[in-house]
Amino acid sequence: MDSSATDDVEPVRQALIRLMAIADRLESRNAHAVQRIEAATAALDQGVSRLDAGGERFAERALQVIGNNARQAVAQGAGEAVDELRQRLQQSADAAQAAARAMDEQRRGLTNARRSLLWHAWVALLLGSLSAAGAAAWTIHRSTQEMAQARFGQDILRATQRGTINRCGGSLCARVGRKPERFGKDGQYMLLED
Repeated sequence: MDSSATDDVEPVRQALIRLMAIADRLESRNAHAVQRIEAATAALDQGVSRLDAGGERFAERALQVIGNNARQAVAQGAGEAVDELRQRLQQSADAAQAAARAMDEQRRGLTNARRSLLWHAWVALLLGSLSAAGAAAWTIHRSTQEMAQARFGQDILRATQRGTINRCGGSLCARVGRKPERFGKDGQYMLLED
Protein backbone atom coordinates (compact mmCIF):
# COMPACT_ATOMS: atom_id res chain seq x y z
CA MET A 1 0.00 0.00 0.00
CA ASP A 2 1.46 3.40 -0.85
CA SER A 3 1.89 6.18 1.68
CA SER A 4 -0.93 8.35 0.25
CA ALA A 5 -3.50 5.65 1.08
CA THR A 6 -2.04 5.24 4.58
CA ASP A 7 -2.09 9.05 5.03
CA ASP A 8 -5.80 9.09 4.03
CA VAL A 9 -6.78 6.29 6.45
CA GLU A 10 -4.82 7.57 9.49
CA PRO A 11 -6.88 10.77 10.09
CA VAL A 12 -10.09 8.76 9.79
CA ARG A 13 -8.75 6.20 12.25
CA GLN A 14 -7.69 8.94 14.68
CA ALA A 15 -11.11 10.62 14.38
CA LEU A 16 -12.81 7.29 15.01
CA ILE A 17 -10.69 6.74 18.13
CA ARG A 18 -11.62 10.21 19.41
CA LEU A 19 -15.31 9.58 18.65
CA MET A 20 -15.25 6.27 20.52
CA ALA A 21 -13.55 7.95 23.53
CA ILE A 22 -16.28 10.65 23.53
CA ALA A 23 -18.95 7.93 23.32
CA ASP A 24 -17.38 6.14 26.30
CA ARG A 25 -17.31 9.38 28.30
CA LEU A 26 -20.93 10.13 27.46
CA GLU A 27 -21.97 6.62 28.43
CA SER A 28 -20.08 6.95 31.74
CA ARG A 29 -21.72 10.32 32.42
CA ASN A 30 -25.11 8.87 31.52
CA ALA A 31 -24.62 5.98 33.96
CA HIS A 32 -23.44 8.41 36.65
CA ALA A 33 -26.47 10.67 36.09
CA VAL A 34 -28.83 7.68 36.33
CA GLN A 35 -27.16 6.64 39.60
CA ARG A 36 -27.56 10.16 40.99
CA ILE A 37 -31.21 10.23 39.91
CA GLU A 38 -31.87 6.89 41.58
CA ALA A 39 -30.10 7.99 44.77
CA ALA A 40 -32.01 11.29 44.83
CA THR A 41 -35.30 9.47 44.26
CA ALA A 42 -34.55 7.01 47.08
CA ALA A 43 -33.61 9.87 49.42
CA LEU A 44 -36.76 11.74 48.46
CA ASP A 45 -38.90 8.66 49.11
CA GLN A 46 -37.30 8.24 52.54
CA GLY A 47 -37.84 11.90 53.33
CA VAL A 48 -41.50 11.72 52.27
CA SER A 49 -41.97 8.58 54.40
CA ARG A 50 -40.38 10.25 57.44
CA LEU A 51 -42.39 13.39 56.89
CA ASP A 52 -45.60 11.40 56.57
CA ALA A 53 -44.80 9.36 59.71
CA GLY A 54 -43.82 12.51 61.58
CA GLY A 55 -47.06 14.18 60.52
CA GLU A 56 -49.11 11.29 61.76
CA ARG A 57 -47.26 11.19 65.08
CA PHE A 58 -47.70 14.93 65.44
CA ALA A 59 -51.43 14.66 64.80
CA GLU A 60 -51.83 11.83 67.33
CA ARG A 61 -49.90 13.64 70.06
CA ALA A 62 -51.74 16.89 69.45
CA LEU A 63 -55.06 15.13 69.74
CA GLN A 64 -54.09 13.38 72.98
CA VAL A 65 -52.78 16.52 74.73
CA ILE A 66 -55.51 18.85 73.63
CA GLY A 67 -58.28 16.26 73.82
CA ASN A 68 -58.61 16.78 77.57
CA ASN A 69 -59.14 20.55 77.31
CA ALA A 70 -61.12 21.39 74.22
CA ARG A 71 -61.74 18.49 71.92
CA GLN A 72 -63.68 20.41 69.35
CA ALA A 73 -61.19 23.32 69.05
CA VAL A 74 -58.22 20.97 69.03
CA ALA A 75 -59.81 18.70 66.42
CA GLN A 76 -60.37 21.69 64.18
CA GLY A 77 -56.80 22.98 64.71
CA ALA A 78 -55.31 19.53 64.19
CA GLY A 79 -57.33 19.10 61.00
CA GLU A 80 -56.02 22.39 59.69
CA ALA A 81 -52.46 21.43 60.64
CA VAL A 82 -52.83 18.05 58.95
CA ASP A 83 -54.30 19.70 55.85
CA GLU A 84 -51.45 22.19 55.76
CA LEU A 85 -48.97 19.36 56.25
CA ARG A 86 -50.64 17.42 53.45
CA GLN A 87 -50.46 20.45 51.19
CA ARG A 88 -46.75 20.85 51.91
CA LEU A 89 -46.18 17.16 51.36
CA GLN A 90 -48.07 17.38 48.08
CA GLN A 91 -45.99 20.38 47.03
CA SER A 92 -42.80 18.50 47.92
CA ALA A 93 -43.99 15.44 46.01
CA ASP A 94 -44.90 17.60 42.99
CA ALA A 95 -41.46 19.27 43.09
CA ALA A 96 -39.79 15.85 43.33
CA GLN A 97 -41.81 14.55 40.37
CA ALA A 98 -40.90 17.64 38.33
CA ALA A 99 -37.21 17.11 39.18
CA ALA A 100 -37.48 13.42 38.23
CA ARG A 101 -39.11 14.37 34.90
CA ALA A 102 -36.36 16.91 34.22
CA MET A 103 -33.67 14.35 35.01
CA ASP A 104 -35.43 11.81 32.78
CA GLU A 105 -35.44 14.38 29.95
CA GLN A 106 -31.71 14.93 30.47
CA ARG A 107 -31.13 11.16 30.42
CA ARG A 108 -33.06 10.87 27.14
CA GLY A 109 -31.05 13.76 25.69
CA LEU A 110 -27.79 12.08 26.69
CA THR A 111 -28.99 8.78 25.23
CA ASN A 112 -29.91 10.49 21.95
CA ALA A 113 -26.54 12.27 21.85
CA ARG A 114 -24.77 8.96 22.46
CA ARG A 115 -26.74 7.27 19.67
CA SER A 116 -25.95 10.13 17.31
CA LEU A 117 -22.27 9.95 18.21
CA LEU A 118 -22.21 6.19 17.66
CA TRP A 119 -23.97 6.62 14.31
CA HIS A 120 -21.38 9.18 13.23
CA ALA A 121 -18.60 6.87 14.38
CA TRP A 122 -20.01 4.03 12.28
CA VAL A 123 -20.34 6.30 9.26
CA ALA A 124 -16.74 7.47 9.72
CA LEU A 125 -15.59 3.87 10.02
CA LEU A 126 -17.51 2.93 6.86
CA LEU A 127 -16.07 5.89 4.94
CA GLY A 128 -12.58 5.02 6.17
CA SER A 129 -13.04 1.40 5.12
CA LEU A 130 -14.31 2.44 1.69
CA SER A 131 -11.39 4.82 1.31
CA ALA A 132 -8.93 2.07 2.26
CA ALA A 133 -10.60 -0.40 -0.12
CA GLY A 134 -10.45 2.15 -2.96
CA ALA A 135 -6.78 2.84 -2.28
CA ALA A 136 -6.06 -0.90 -2.25
CA ALA A 137 -7.93 -1.42 -5.53
CA TRP A 138 -6.01 1.45 -7.15
CA THR A 139 -2.71 0.02 -5.88
CA ILE A 140 -3.58 -3.43 -7.27
CA HIS A 141 -4.52 -1.88 -10.63
CA ARG A 142 -1.24 0.05 -10.79
CA SER A 143 0.73 -3.04 -9.79
CA THR A 144 -0.98 -5.08 -12.53
CA GLN A 145 -0.09 -2.42 -15.12
CA GLU A 146 3.51 -2.29 -13.92
CA MET A 147 3.75 -6.10 -14.05
CA ALA A 148 2.43 -6.10 -17.64
CA GLN A 149 5.02 -3.48 -18.59
CA ALA A 150 7.75 -5.50 -16.88
CA ARG A 151 6.67 -8.68 -18.78
CA PHE A 152 6.74 -6.76 -22.06
CA GLY A 153 10.25 -5.55 -21.26
CA GLN A 154 11.30 -9.13 -20.44
CA ASP A 155 9.82 -10.33 -23.76
CA ILE A 156 11.82 -7.66 -25.64
CA LEU A 157 14.98 -8.67 -23.75
CA ARG A 158 14.48 -12.38 -24.55
CA ALA A 159 13.77 -11.63 -28.25
CA THR A 160 16.95 -9.55 -28.37
CA GLN A 161 18.98 -12.32 -26.67
CA ARG A 162 17.66 -14.95 -29.14
CA GLY A 163 18.41 -12.71 -32.09
CA THR A 164 14.75 -12.30 -33.07
CA ILE A 165 15.14 -8.51 -32.72
CA ASN A 166 18.44 -7.09 -33.85
CA ARG A 167 20.08 -3.98 -35.29
CA CYS A 168 20.39 -3.87 -39.04
CA GLY A 169 22.55 -0.87 -39.78
CA GLY A 170 21.11 2.09 -37.85
CA SER A 171 17.59 0.64 -37.44
CA LEU A 172 15.91 -2.24 -35.64
CA CYS A 173 14.94 -5.31 -37.63
CA ALA A 174 13.08 -8.52 -36.75
CA ARG A 175 13.27 -12.10 -37.90
CA VAL A 176 9.74 -13.05 -39.02
CA GLY A 177 10.32 -16.47 -40.63
CA ARG A 178 9.61 -17.70 -44.15
CA LYS A 179 5.81 -17.56 -43.89
CA PRO A 180 5.06 -14.74 -41.43
CA GLU A 181 1.62 -14.52 -39.83
CA ARG A 182 -0.05 -11.13 -39.86
CA PHE A 183 -2.05 -9.56 -37.00
CA GLY A 184 -3.99 -6.40 -36.40
CA LYS A 185 -7.04 -4.87 -38.06
CA ASP A 186 -5.29 -4.26 -41.38
CA GLY A 187 -2.54 -6.90 -41.00
CA GLN A 188 0.01 -4.24 -40.01
CA TYR A 189 1.77 -6.52 -37.48
CA MET A 190 3.77 -9.69 -38.18
CA LEU A 191 4.48 -12.48 -35.68
CA LEU A 192 8.18 -12.70 -34.78
CA GLU A 193 9.92 -16.01 -35.11
CA ASP A 194 10.94 -17.57 -31.78
